[in-house]
Amino acid sequence: MSFNFKTAAVVAVAAFGAMAAPAAAEYPEKPIRLIIPFGPGGATDTVGRMIAGPLEEALGVSVAAINQPGAGGAVGLANLAGARADGYTIAIGSDSSIAARPLMTESGYSSDNFKPIARLVRAPIGFAVRADSPYETLGDLVAAMEERDVLWSSPGVGSGPFLAAETFFKQAGTDEPHVNASSGGDALVKLLSGEVDFVSSSGSNFPAMLDENEGVIRVLAVASEDRWPVLPDAPTFNEQGVEFTRSIWFGLVAPKEAPQEAIDRLAEEVAAILESEDAADVLRNFNFSNGYQSPEEFAAEIESTVIALEPVLEAIGMAK
Repeated sequence: MSFNFKTAAVVAVAAFGAMAAPAAAEYPEKPIRLIIPFGPGGATDTVGRMIAGPLEEALGVSVAAINQPGAGGAVGLANLAGARADGYTIAIGSDSSIAARPLMTESGYSSDNFKPIARLVRAPIGFAVRADSPYETLGDLVAAMEERDVLWSSPGVGSGPFLAAETFFKQAGTDEPHVNASSGGDALVKLLSGEVDFVSSSGSNFPAMLDENEGVIRVLAVASEDRWPVLPDAPTFNEQGVEFTRSIWFGLVAPKEAPQEAIDRLAEEVAAILESEDAADVLRNFNFSNGYQSPEEFAAEIESTVIALEPVLEAIGMAK
């Protein structure tokens, strides 16, 4: 039998190369940057840092939470969209900053620029009036809207509660004058002072106004599918004959081309973190619910939010 030295040499080199090649490194192997596109101290910042610490411990690498506020979250998310898509730069965003902001302004990104990792938390939108308001039910409020202008406020133009209310008005065939506010707390101040008739806000802002202040507000409706455990006495829109569900949410995203290995590992660890007692304590303090969604579920949530908001923004003249 003949022996082919050339073939043998090629096989030997290939075999040596296979033995000498180091095993592929598993994600992660270096520090991770978590962009928080809002300033320190707020809900987004708190939720981001609630995730960053335990994630660092679970992954064995540093997870640096970096605040990059500006333009309603657009600055930080634009920076993420332009970051290297290697899984080592991620960001936390909200329904308004990820889904709504790019529809309203030239933000430097669209929701398609991101690969969803996981939705983290949620809280349903709610409508509330003063405790002494003549509006006892959602039906009372809607009837008043049919007769006259009803002044309302929200945490700000373009915020999740603002857009939820505008969606409700479009569905109800009405258009009510908005009094702008700088935050959910500021909107409630305007309500209590009598400047507005009702507020649209995250339901997370309501419990303190019901408990610590002897019920200075009345929650007319909460936009969850079923009664929300945080406000078990507050009726839903649905049970009052109005099909309407809408929540604010925060979630983690990465640049669009980030490796799936990184996305899956991060999602797995985040799911476990949200089930921990430490996370439950933070969520209770902010009146948020564990809103975990897998990458696929979160992608569908973002897409459905964009689809729902596009016609509303067109109708109110806020589409870019």
